[in-house]
Amino acid sequence: MSKNLKKIQQDLPHNMIRDIYEQPGIIKNLIEEHVDVKKKKILFKDFGIDDGKMKKINRIVFLACGSSYHASLIGRYALAQYAEIESEVEFADEFVSRKAKVDSKTLIIAVSQSGETGDVNKAVKMAKKQKATIISMTNGIDSTLDKQSNYTIFNQAGKELALAATKTFTSQLLLMTLFAIFLGQQFQKTKQKEVVRIVNEIIKLPKKIDLVLKQNINLQIIANKYYKLDNILVLGKYYQYPLALEAALKLKETTYMHGEGFAAGEFSHGPLAICDKNRPCLFFVPQGNDYDEMKALIKRVKDLKRKAICVTNVGNRQLIKSADTVVFVPKTLDLFFPLLAVVSIQILAYHITLLKGINPDKPRFLSKFVK
Repeated sequence: MSKNLKKIQQDLPHNMIRDIYEQPGIIKNLIEEHVDVKKKKILFKDFGIDDGKMKKINRIVFLACGSSYHASLIGRYALAQYAEIESEVEFADEFVSRKAKVDSKTLIIAVSQSGETGDVNKAVKMAKKQKATIISMTNGIDSTLDKQSNYTIFNQAGKELALAATKTFTSQLLLMTLFAIFLGQQFQKTKQKEVVRIVNEIIKLPKKIDLVLKQNINLQIIANKYYKLDNILVLGKYYQYPLALEAALKLKETTYMHGEGFAAGEFSHGPLAICDKNRPCLFFVPQGNDYDEMKALIKRVKDLKRKAICVTNVGNRQLIKSADTVVFVPKTLDLFFPLLAVVSIQILAYHITLLKGINPDKPRFLSKFVK
């Protein structure tokens, strides 16, 4: 984090926004831990599951709740793209309720920010009885989840004082993608040329998050434009679909605005009917493979005379003419667009809470982890 941003952080009045401003430093520390910049390799030191055991694994299941579930969806996509491994993502409580069957060839990736999420720990306990191997991703050192696991990957995000997940979510996102690329390296599914390209982008992420933080005032202005709304529809495709789910949740839990996330391709299969003048659409639109399809959907919404808010890459001037509001984040790979874009949504949600007179650190009825 730059000296200027550190000074700003010291003057911030709430834990939520302070947590948000810690993210460049947390991401930088994770990169130093897991990326060999000189050799262009992803590292997970002392990885406790040897190649022989990993090769016997024929099923991978992510178990999570809330924001961790959304991070796990991105992990699923990254595993498929970079390690050529298909996986499942389940809500931990549903996994327990349906008495899911696993075995010694199943790898469970259990994800919990605190490590004390009751549903996740119940699901892990059930999977362990069936001889599944457990990898956990958590910010909770010596937590119940950590102690139940064969191998633990730590977020290293420090204590998150606000209730809403911000820095723990972005650290999860980075770890998910790093782990997928690590397995791709191990099993020679990702070419070294591609790893080099990814590593060269990874090392730029802390500074790019800094640039998103510098849009704080602009996001405050946007919050002032939309804070009186009660509903918002959020759309994304591929890696941006889990981002849409997370953005909708962040707005729900902090601002009490009813946000609903959709896979963009599904929007015309029913949800378009609820798009009205009091329910704008928030689109995540990186200039990647799905850009033309997303642009066509934005046009359809605007043809209906509905409002469109777009989060896209810096330099994309095309959307300024078609969207009502555009939020820019630095250019990056589609894989890392959620990590940058979600920071802008966290800041937007924070400012909306203030405009509504809500305490951003203590949303009503909620607790930091559910036992």
